Amino acid sequence: MTESIKKETSLLLKHSSIYGMAPIIGRVVSFFMIPLYTSYITPTEYGIMELVHVVVSLLHTVIGMGIVSGIAVFYFETNDQKERNTDVSTAFLGLGGLALATIAVLMFFSSTLAELVLDSADLAKYFYVSFAAMGFGVLNDINTNYFRINKNSKTVVIISLSTLIVNVSLNIFFLVYLEMGVWGIFLSTIIVSSANLLIVSPIIFRKIGFNISYDIMKKLLKFGLPLIPSNLASYLVVASDRLFIKQYVSIAETGLYSLGYKFGVLVNNFVTTPFNQIWGPRRLEMFKKGRSEEIFCRIFTYYTFVLILGGLVISVLSRDIVHVMAAEAYWDSYKIIPLITLAHIVFSFFYHFNIGIMVEKKTKYFAYINVINAIVNLALNFILIKKYGVWGAGFATLISYTLRTSLCYYFSNKLHKIHVEWGRVLILIGGGIGFYYAIDLIYIPSVILSAIVRTILALTFPVILYLFGFFYNEEKVEIHSMLQKLRFKLLRR
Repeated sequence: MTESIKKETSLLLKHSSIYGMAPIIGRVVSFFMIPLYTSYITPTEYGIMELVHVVVSLLHTVIGMGIVSGIAVFYFETNDQKERNTDVSTAFLGLGGLALATIAVLMFFSSTLAELVLDSADLAKYFYVSFAAMGFGVLNDINTNYFRINKNSKTVVIISLSTLIVNVSLNIFFLVYLEMGVWGIFLSTIIVSSANLLIVSPIIFRKIGFNISYDIMKKLLKFGLPLIPSNLASYLVVASDRLFIKQYVSIAETGLYSLGYKFGVLVNNFVTTPFNQIWGPRRLEMFKKGRSEEIFCRIFTYYTFVLILGGLVISVLSRDIVHVMAAEAYWDSYKIIPLITLAHIVFSFFYHFNIGIMVEKKTKYFAYINVINAIVNLALNFILIKKYGVWGAGFATLISYTLRTSLCYYFSNKLHKIHVEWGRVLILIGGGIGFYYAIDLIYIPSVILSAIVRTILALTFPVILYLFGFFYNEEKVEIHSMLQKLRFKLLRR
């Protein structure tokens, strides 16, 4: 392994863990809340929660208008702090106010949406509360972004963790002590988002003042509005399957699929997200300095290795984890987890392949890719879910993500040559899938014993790769060195 690749790998590992710490804590807590949720709410209620979330998030994509991205872009166009403050204030008061006015209009259609999405106008209260929380959320996003662009990372972490603690505490209180069911989760969300807004906003406005510039507002709108179709299309691919499952199967099946989906995206949450927080800006920095393409190529191979190993562990443990974590009514949700996990591994490749588009600033290709992919995904959902239920949804997701990643590679590679060790990458993907099916043949009645055996077998995957000559000689030397250091540390203890 060359010194530059070794150094870059170490840097990425170090910073991925730092940047990903706050989001990971939130996702870990959310993961361990699953037993509580599945014990106190039914699959149908879980389905209701997911369907409302899908619709509200879809509308949030439109109403948000790319405000947060626009603030960051225009904030650094000037060194005048007064003008910078006006940028933030205009975004909050002007566009934020416009967003709230739009949400107020949407509330009049809550009963109609409840009838269409949840099959009952009596459930409109879920949309009323969610729309209000969405309005607070748009403004909270602006506040949080203000701290980010001013590099107040500690403040962002404090806000995130405080919000998490209060939200979890309220969920437990409403679910366990007041036995309010899924309604308690909706109430927790609006209480936390409104409290966050009331506490944080005065702190920011003491610094930036109350100013609105119509010129800045026009610039923000001009920047953000073109992003809506692309973001909307991208989100449709992620979430439209729940709406189709509800329509062609049931709300309860939507709840089961949604729970399985949460396990399936774990590899994305714990590997892709923290990795990209450092790799995204780092690769652009390296490109501008003319660093070797060998680093990009090798980093992607190692990244794929970690993804496949993590996805393999999650997949072989899916049945055992769901049986331990969820109430019996949710146990069938485990079946879809390996397929969703594979889909999100393929999905994550997009963030490596988009380097050419990013470097050349040809972001119009993202719109082309996302719109084409959304059309294909909607067609697949209609055809496959109608016939195969949740399995159709899983395969539609996998096919759509494969198409999206392939289109990204095609357009990006035309702009800037992307070097990939395709032979090794395909060995990792094919080997991981084959290894999963081999382990899945083993059935052990005891959940705990099954989890232990399956974990041990999954973790032998790197050993199998080693024995079959997957690693280069310099990589073998580095592996031996790492094992020697680990052995030395263990002996010292």
